[in-house]
Amino acid sequence: MAKKKKNDAQPTPAAGNDNMGKYSVKTSSKKLNKREALIRILTIILIILLLFLFGLFACTTYISNGNFTVSTNADAFNAGIAISETPDFENPARILEGSAFENMREGTYTLLPPDINDYDGSHNFLTEDGMFYFTYSFYVKNTGTEKAGYVAKLNVESATQGADEAVRVMVTHNDESEVYAKPALGSSSVLEQYADKNFVSNRHVGNFSNENFEAGAVDRFTVAIWFEGDDPECVDDILEGEVKFSMDLQLIETLDDSGESA
Repeated sequence: MAKKKKNDAQPTPAAGNDNMGKYSVKTSSKKLNKREALIRILTIILIILLLFLFGLFACTTYISNGNFTVSTNADAFNAGIAISETPDFENPARILEGSAFENMREGTYTLLPPDINDYDGSHNFLTEDGMFYFTYSFYVKNTGTEKAGYVAKLNVESATQGADEAVRVMVTHNDESEVYAKPALGSSSVLEQYADKNFVSNRHVGNFSNENFEAGAVDRFTVAIWFEGDDPECVDDILEGEVKFSMDLQLIETLDDSGESA
């Protein structure tokens, strides 16, 4: 029988090499776990940044849009209550937006321009006396085939630096005008100067309705807004603030004694 040469012997794996292989697998697994954890963290950070940017964009869009908006709710729109900036209703809409009124100066009721109700859509008045007034005029039409009542609710959407404390809002519904203001400082009912009515509540200016709105009929609104210079609360800080209003038209059948839809 031939003798085996040393070179013919089969090598026996060393125990150390076995351990090294196991260590390599464990190390790769740890690196993979760390990488996955890092990816998860970066993904969460990215989502948070995207949400922040989206919120910032939404806030900026909200502020930069018109400071006065008009809208009709779904029920009113489906019943044929449409709104438009022009009386021909070539472009009826559910939402209208007035132009922004930033850095408003003070005005006063006694110097209201005589033609303040004569313009459609947005119109800013800067008079020779240095008075500033914002107006927005629009039309409401019953485009349906049946009578349908509506109520238009005017609200303060937002206000900074107490700007709504010295503001005056004159609403002309067809040919009737009334001026609204918050109650005099320190009171819940005393009328401010040049005001016909108090706000219904802190952020609710008032309601304006037409319960017998015939098919084909058209109503006209003009909302004039200014900081009343004769109001003791009309100080520099308020003049640097901003205020945003909205009017929402809702379909009604009857109103209760407070003017709210039943």
